[in-house]
Amino acid sequence: MTGPVSVPVTISGDGPGEGPPTPPADVPLTFLVAAGVGLVLGGVAVALAADRAVQWPGHPGVVSATHTVMLGFLTIGVLGALHQFGPVVAGRRLRSVAVARMTALLLIPGVWVLASGFAHSPSWMVRAGGTMTFVGVLLAAWNLSGPLATRGADITVWGLRCSVALLVATAAFGIVYAFDRTHGWFPLLQNRVMAHAHLGLLGWLGLTYVAVAEKLWPMFLLAHRPSARSGTVAVACLAAGAPLLTVGLLFSRPLALIGGTIVGIGLAAHLTSLGGVLRHRQRRLGLLHAFVITGALALLTAAVLALVGGLAPLDAVDRPRVVAAEIASLSAWLGLAVIGHAHKIVPFIRWTTLFERGKAQRPDGTPLLFEDLYSGPAAVGTFVLCSTGFAAVIVGLLVSSSTIIVLGGLAVSVGGAIAVVNLATGVRLATRGASEAVPVSNPLSRAGSMT
Repeated sequence: MTGPVSVPVTISGDGPGEGPPTPPADVPLTFLVAAGVGLVLGGVAVALAADRAVQWPGHPGVVSATHTVMLGFLTIGVLGALHQFGPVVAGRRLRSVAVARMTALLLIPGVWVLASGFAHSPSWMVRAGGTMTFVGVLLAAWNLSGPLATRGADITVWGLRCSVALLVATAAFGIVYAFDRTHGWFPLLQNRVMAHAHLGLLGWLGLTYVAVAEKLWPMFLLAHRPSARSGTVAVACLAAGAPLLTVGLLFSRPLALIGGTIVGIGLAAHLTSLGGVLRHRQRRLGLLHAFVITGALALLTAAVLALVGGLAPLDAVDRPRVVAAEIASLSAWLGLAVIGHAHKIVPFIRWTTLFERGKAQRPDGTPLLFEDLYSGPAAVGTFVLCSTGFAAVIVGLLVSSSTIIVLGGLAVSVGGAIAVVNLATGVRLATRGASEAVPVSNPLSRAGSMT
């Protein structure tokens, strides 16, 4: 990992003299800190739900743990990154910084009220948390529609437009579930929990990651591929296939097979794109790529489990177990990607703030680099704990071992705690005793890179 350099993406404001389009640092960092807490508590929730998970994956305690991971960690973390990355890649500001802060104030507590409602069964908590979360999602979608409406959009922006639309669809699905869980027509739908999970993991979170990766991977590795067609195929197939898969899971097995096939093609293209970036890289691999490559292995595991769960003649006990392991594998793919990229995004935001204050120096007066803003050994510890923890949860679900699931959940939780402390204290440790730096003109020409 190198220090700050120039970046090929647009970082200008909406007009001359208007400055960079990125929001104040507290906006993305609020989401990202909350996501870190969500990762820690999500691991604990998985451990607490282990006994129920091996008995019946649809148990309310398991649903609560799933929402803790998917909403409290993944969705909040990805939204935090999008509030920073969306304006950067599009070169346009959010519609409102105040609304971004209001989104965090609604969404973060809403997620925890919702998860608590599933765990402890009060219907009013599920409905209250669902309503807060849904309103927060609508505010985020409206706010992000400003930068994502830019003209001349590339495949990353197009993918983010689709993923934010599918976020709204996922939230709308969820609010119906929150208000009609035990009566009315909704419980009559087949596979409703599975459909909701796949829409969120593939249509919202997966598509966002696939689209963003097409911008970040080549930038981080200075990779100049002869063609980026595989990335375009990945974004297009996920955007088209995830909704078909969701509707098919609810109403039509043939439609689910069609949607699943299209999604499979998209994910294969995503992995092909990763391979192309790695082959044409001009920089050495680093910690981020350990997260990304391990996450890709989790994605391959999810693909195999999806084929087994969808096509193999399994009984009523084995099929839910395999599907639960597939959902855990998809969560591992995305979770490792989020954790890895947080070790780029958070230092980038913190370094930019320090530079603007004229404090981007080490105590010895040399320039401060992004890698100075966290402990490398602690980050490696996070990788080892989280990757082995996710793997243990998947294995535990497959072999019906609550002990293995507990160990996996606790490993993820400890790894998340190390990451939160590491990224939160890195700036203080790196700049302790540093003298004031001499301001440099046009700092954004150097601060615009997350490499």
